[in-house]
Amino acid sequence: MSKPYILLFSLMFSFSVYSQDGFQERAKSISDEMTMVLSLDEETSKKIYHIQLKRFIDAQSIRKVHQANKKQMNAELKKLHNRLWGKLKGVLGEDKMKSWSMHKKSI
Repeated sequence: MSKPYILLFSLMFSFSVYSQDGFQERAKSISDEMTMVLSLDEETSKKIYHIQLKRFIDAQSIRKVHQANKKQMNAELKKLHNRLWGKLKGVLGEDKMKSWSMHKKSI
């Protein structure tokens, strides 16, 4: 009986670790792009990375909690997006956020 439980636990742990690695890669990719486009210093780039990583982790949590209620999930994800822009604006300032927004629209 204990072998299936150990196998199940191992699988769940490996999926969790793989998911975290994916979030870290995505957060790094976004922070690298923002650093290049906006000419950010290393300290600001690290702040952006941590903001993005927290965003991905929070979004995953919201999707798990509200998977049965799509309307509620979308509302919570929208709130998360608004908080993300607020945090980014706090770190980058109004001008750099406008530049980032223009860059995203041009892609």
